[in-house]
Amino acid sequence: MKEEGTKEIKITELTEGSPIFESNGISKVKVTKAGKIQALVFPICSTGVSELIDTYTSKAPQPPVINQVVEPNSDVGKQLKLSRRQHVKTLDFSDPAYLEAKEKHDQDLGLAIMLQGLDVPIKNKKGEEIADKGQKLAVLKGLGMTGDQFMQIVEDIQDLTKWKEDQEDSFLDVS
Repeated sequence: MKEEGTKEIKITELTEGSPIFESNGISKVKVTKAGKIQALVFPICSTGVSELIDTYTSKAPQPPVINQVVEPNSDVGKQLKLSRRQHVKTLDFSDPAYLEAKEKHDQDLGLAIMLQGLDVPIKNKKGEEIADKGQKLAVLKGLGMTGDQFMQIVEDIQDLTKWKEDQEDSFLDVS
């Protein structure tokens, strides 16, 4: 079953250097001016985003390993099917330092995705294109971009190449 509006293209060969997997689209961001809702429309693309995510994922912080005594009648002991009290190494996903590092990593990844996928130049007051990522972020913040607007753009960039659940179901349906 084909999703409405989805064009199917039969691939018969793949050629090195062809942009077959590059995706582009738009991200609509809500703003309200003088009580009236407007949608800012930004061109977005997927080029380089997958590689960027792979790089960030490989550098993701890991929770610390802790040794703990687990009783056989505890929830963890039952899951591990322990018959006696044992020392077990577990990951501490509640460690404050880990949570702080993970939050920073996730924020940095989101910023990197947006800067990579936003398909418009970001310019300074002189009209010169900005190359430095920190300066680009400063301009976006200075323009008043909110966290929700930022997340909307990041999600839209990620959605360029990801089936939504209902689309995936119809895509995989062979009946």
